[in-house]
Amino acid sequence: MLTSWKFWLGSALLLGLIWLVEEHYGWLRILDSWRAVPPQQLAIGLLLMLVSYLLRAVRFHDFFATYTRGSFLPLLRITVLHNFFNNLLPMRSGEASFPLLMKQRYGIPYRHSTPALLWLRLLDLYVLLALAFISLQTLTPWGVETRVVIAVLVLMAPMLALLIQQKLRIYLAGGNGWKATLHDLMVALPDHPLTFARALLWTVINWALKLAVFAWLLSVFTGLPLSSSWSGATTGELSSVLPIHGLAGAGTYEAGVMAGLLPWGIEKTAALAAAVNLHLFVLGSTFVLTGLLVVLTHGVNRGFDEKPVE
Repeated sequence: MLTSWKFWLGSALLLGLIWLVEEHYGWLRILDSWRAVPPQQLAIGLLLMLVSYLLRAVRFHDFFATYTRGSFLPLLRITVLHNFFNNLLPMRSGEASFPLLMKQRYGIPYRHSTPALLWLRLLDLYVLLALAFISLQTLTPWGVETRVVIAVLVLMAPMLALLIQQKLRIYLAGGNGWKATLHDLMVALPDHPLTFARALLWTVINWALKLAVFAWLLSVFTGLPLSSSWSGATTGELSSVLPIHGLAGAGTYEAGVMAGLLPWGIEKTAALAAAVNLHLFVLGSTFVLTGLLVVLTHGVNRGFDEKPVE
């Protein structure tokens, strides 16, 4: 890790953020602003983040049902560790932990788990953009009925990808060379409308829940309505798809949140403070919930030493 340019660039972004916050706002003021968050509501926020972890594990369990049926707790452990590495390591390098752990525990070949993870990440990106678009409909002159119809159509649009995927499977079937390789990679992708729809459903529910928690927290720190703080929560999460981001997302996550807050007229230093506080919540909940769930699933780690499924 110490020889990786990603680590050093991520560390530089982290140090830059620490200096920037101290210079323009002050870390003591940042910490003091948590007094505005009622402990009971913060506990509810942590509980909802726990539900989000469970939903992600359910999505993986459903998606890889051929391998994981009847074995949820080991998959929950993998999901928690994958999320932990993803949140802390720079440049999305934590993604590599998922195929490794799935191979170790369930014997899923890398050529299947890797494209499946990429497909799910693309679905995450689409749902994030779709929820952002739907939330911004409040700025349009459209009636409620029109907004509902548009929202349904936007969320159902990914089903078109299933039709394209099926056509591509037919084209690649029986081919040689690169066609055979690509056809083998597509084995990991959903080939049935119900499987596809369930993956979409779990993704929508999970992101709607997470963004609602993040938007609520931003509204506490900024005084903005939920509809406005929702955009800050969304752009913060979208920052994770950037090719460059800091250690534990430091710097780039705050920039993403601010990009969604500033158009609503909030002062820059207040937006920076809210973004930092949201990031502290994300990292804090990651450490707390990862520690909790890893301890609770400690007994299933015996399965990681088992011989992979053939």
